[in-house]
Amino acid sequence: MTDWEKQLGKRAAAVERAKAALNADIAAARLDGHSFREIGGWADVNHERARTICIRINGDSRTREEQGPAATEEPQ
Repeated sequence: MTDWEKQLGKRAAAVERAKAALNADIAAARLDGHSFREIGGWADVNHERARTICIRINGDSRTREEQGPAATEEPQ
């Protein structure tokens, strides 16, 4: 394996980790009550993309407050 192959492989892995972290932060920001347009502006993504990410990660596009008390209860 050449130095370029190693370097580019490491860089690609770092990009994937950064994308996963960004998506997790987008989902967390929504749970905390921020709007999709607000989150999209911060993350430099379309608000609909932010919504899609939230649904995929959180299973819902609503905030914790909108989900009600069941969203904050610990599973039994």
